[in-house]
Order: sequence, then structure tokens, then C-alpha cells
Amino acid sequence: MKIRITGAGIYGKSGEIEVGTELTVQSEPKGWEGRYQIIEGDTAGKTEVINRDELKKQADELGIEYARNVSNEKLQELIDAKLAE
Repeated sequence: MKIRITGAGIYGKSGEIEVGTELTVQSEPKGWEGRYQIIEGDTAGKTEVINRDELKKQADELGIEYARNVSNEKLQELIDAKLAE
């Protein structure tokens, strides 16, 4: 399965793995919930876990302004757009 790192705070042997990095893994990484997206492989019946506090923290760190009642999906879109700049 192939995943893309979508949140900070994931570390490998040589330090923190940069957001946007794509990795090939045997199975879903334990403890990384809400900080990666499955982009290829077995996703049948799986629901991506979204940690709202992590999304808000990342948006705040990036200087993104958002409404208090913004949906998780919209907040993720705002973060993705900012990272793509």
C-alpha cells in the first residue's frame, strides 16, 4: 500500500518525515492516525480517521484563518491549498 504523509510529527530513522512524502508500507502505520492518507492499495471498508485538533493545530501553524464551525473536510482542503503554494 502507498501512503502520503499529511501531518507533521512523523519520524523515521533520519528525522522527521516531510509532509507530502509518499511511502510504500506493508500495512497501515499504527500511531499515525490522521497524519497520512492512503493513495494506493487496500482501502476497502476503511474510513480515514481525522483528528480535528490536529487539523486546527496545523492550520494555526500555517497561519490559515477559518471559521469556528468549518468542516473537517474544508479545513483539510485549506491546509492542502496552503501547502501547495
